[in-house]
Amino acid sequence: MNSAVPNAKVLTKSQAACLMVLRNPGFSQRRIAGAAKLDLKKTEAALRKLAELGLVRRSESNLWSATSTGETCEFETVADPRVTKGRPSALDARLEVDLADPSQRNPGPVQPGPAGQRLLDLLDRPKGASALARESGLTRERIGQLLLRLHALGHIVFVDPDHPSWLIKRAGDESAVLDRDETRVLSAVPADRAADVSSLMTVKALAQCDVEPILDRLVEGGLVEGVESPSGSPAFRLTAAGLEHPQYVAPKRLAAPPRLPVRSDRIRLVLQTIADAGALRIRDVKDETKIPQNSINALMQYLKRKKLVAKPGIEFDAPYSLTNQGRLVLAEMALRQAA
Repeated sequence: MNSAVPNAKVLTKSQAACLMVLRNPGFSQRRIAGAAKLDLKKTEAALRKLAELGLVRRSESNLWSATSTGETCEFETVADPRVTKGRPSALDARLEVDLADPSQRNPGPVQPGPAGQRLLDLLDRPKGASALARESGLTRERIGQLLLRLHALGHIVFVDPDHPSWLIKRAGDESAVLDRDETRVLSAVPADRAADVSSLMTVKALAQCDVEPILDRLVEGGLVEGVESPSGSPAFRLTAAGLEHPQYVAPKRLAAPPRLPVRSDRIRLVLQTIADAGALRIRDVKDETKIPQNSINALMQYLKRKKLVAKPGIEFDAPYSLTNQGRLVLAEMALRQAA
């Protein structure tokens, strides 16, 4: 063909697709295949040719990037050459049988073969490659090959193109999905107790996340709920919908419980004594707990400042009862003691 641009490179569609991807550096061959919508075989051949032309290079860590020439050169594309007929290798033959029905001779979308259709059938909702491997009984390597080919044929979508194996859904599936950081936060929030932002940040996977706006989105989506915390700070707990969400992954380590405003056994004894009675005067608390008068006076004033106890009226000798915050703290102290 005659080039409309002087000195322009002439590349096949596959080579051009790979070069355009590699103008953003640091791609592995598998990631290039996903971004360019090619299978591994075409990707390998295209990269090999581009390297011969001096347009791309591979680092010692097997990551590909465009050369300075590849970054700036102009090029025109031609169709990929037709694959010559002949006996394919065992792996290629298996992929051809599994991924594309050889009977599809007419132009139009290539239909998946038995293994490809099996994966599509499993994608009743967005899933990760590890879940597909577990449910199909195929190896992760085999799943990766099938997914890249299905992606190249337009049957599936990679939710995160930078991490193709993370989450896959069928083309046309309009299911709302969480991004990677939202998934991490969702999976770190406990279901059976509250966790505040500071305790969530102790989870290693969340170190780089902006947790607060993510929590706001999860609350808006009904996956997490805001609850009262023993520490008095905003806290969060997983809802039933969050626990059942397909992207929820039971974590190996939950967020640490919020820091309590009080921790001593003596304080727990006083709070429990008042809770059992409903309301008590200071002298009655002293008698029940056997704490000396001077100590119990100071302790009750301390609990009052912490807003854990309060009088229902203004009378000097009125009894004290637990505030809502006091009941939350006592419940959390009992939970941690039993753990």
